[in-house]
Amino acid sequence: MPAADDPILQCRDVSKAFGGVRALRSVDMAITPGRVHGLVGENGAGKSTLLKILAGVVLPDSGEIRLNGAPYLPGGTEGALRQGVVTVHQDINLIDSLTVAENVLLNNEPQRAPFGLLRTREMRERTAALLQSYGIDVDPGTLVSTLPNDVKKMVQIVKATTWNPRVLLLDEPTSSLTDVEVAVVLRLVRSLAAQGVALVFVSHYLAEVFEVCDDITVLRDGQVVSSAPRAATDLATVVHGMLGRNLEGATLRRAEREPNDVLLSVRELSVRGRLRDISFDLHRGEILGVTGLTGSGLTELARAIFGSEDVSRASGRFAVDGAPVALANPQESLRTGLALLTNDRLREGILPEFSLLENICLPILDRFAGRFGFLSQGGMQETAERCIARLQVRAPGPQAIAKTLSGGNQQKLLFAKWLETGPRIFLLDEPTIGIDIGSKFEIRRIIEEIAATGVGVILFSAELADIEMLCDRVLVMFRGAVVGEFAGPAITRQAILQASVSGQV
Repeated sequence: MPAADDPILQCRDVSKAFGGVRALRSVDMAITPGRVHGLVGENGAGKSTLLKILAGVVLPDSGEIRLNGAPYLPGGTEGALRQGVVTVHQDINLIDSLTVAENVLLNNEPQRAPFGLLRTREMRERTAALLQSYGIDVDPGTLVSTLPNDVKKMVQIVKATTWNPRVLLLDEPTSSLTDVEVAVVLRLVRSLAAQGVALVFVSHYLAEVFEVCDDITVLRDGQVVSSAPRAATDLATVVHGMLGRNLEGATLRRAEREPNDVLLSVRELSVRGRLRDISFDLHRGEILGVTGLTGSGLTELARAIFGSEDVSRASGRFAVDGAPVALANPQESLRTGLALLTNDRLREGILPEFSLLENICLPILDRFAGRFGFLSQGGMQETAERCIARLQVRAPGPQAIAKTLSGGNQQKLLFAKWLETGPRIFLLDEPTIGIDIGSKFEIRRIIEEIAATGVGVILFSAELADIEMLCDRVLVMFRGAVVGEFAGPAITRQAILQASVSGQV
């Protein structure tokens, strides 16, 4: 039997290709019980492929994986679960209409023989004991739809523990969470490690990786470029390993600047139960940050300004360049010069099954209309090529399918799509969510370049690194209202967090 400090899961020379693309190249990695193993790399580095192989979703082309010293051949996701390899996916995949207990024990419920009736009281008691053991204060009978994001994420992790995992694969477990919520999830991760679970922690947030992980493996282009205990490496070394270069010239918040002309005015904007009497001005060429805890109303405010159909305004007045405008719907907003970059690029931003050319040209098809209603294919090709070059989208060409791009390049495609509409006001809802550190750097550069042309930018984000680096002014929201404003040197993580959690400056 292996010793306690021996690897429980070991990959040796694991390779995988999809068509002509080599996703993994001779990967070696060892996971030890009671330790958190960070797995980092840019989008497209091979992290997701390796997790899918360990989870039984896909088979490796070559190499060997051993679990507890024996060959590991899961034969599918159910086989992986039976052998104690459990995955917590990036997206929260709980069922909102069910209770916490029903979600936690879904497909694993205690039943009464011989008819298979559920033991509902036992379900609640077992779930309550689990939640209490991890210090999560929530009633097992609570509907998941009523829970905040951080509690949902913790419930998702607790659900995974009901399978008695020996190895727990965590794919971006803190994405879309605020700093305060992240701290709670990281405590839960350390608690699981203390109980002897081996954890693989995949994240783009390197500060969290260095905070919670014991070991860090770096992938680049499908290969392991370094693997070491956290104490034996540092942030600069990991970033260099991920990118193959130093991240020099990083974007920093610009020097304090005098406001230019007011471009957009918002007055007394309210949405029943979600937003309360919000008023502010946006100046030409300004990057205005709007931040707060999850649930404070960031996305709702972006969509209310844009006139999205799913957000019904109770009140609100708008002016662009001093002239009153209604912004009653997205079509009017686009005509007025507003564009909204959504925080859900796959469901609302791009068409994954369509080409880059089709995605970029869709909002501006009238520009390519020719005789008899035919579209100018040459004009569309030229526009797509120019956008791809301008934003440095890494793709074979305009005819590439959007879903084949990495997350960072999909996000740049989304920027290209809306920039072609010629916006004067750009609403950005979590523009760097779910992308790697190199892509974040490039997106921040794009945002600064957009503002430098005189476009007014409103950055709605819970990611304080973006807020600190990019913004001229910052509004802090708390339970649907603006509770504080910071400008220039006053924009600090500590001040923003204090206002975000207390509702007071």
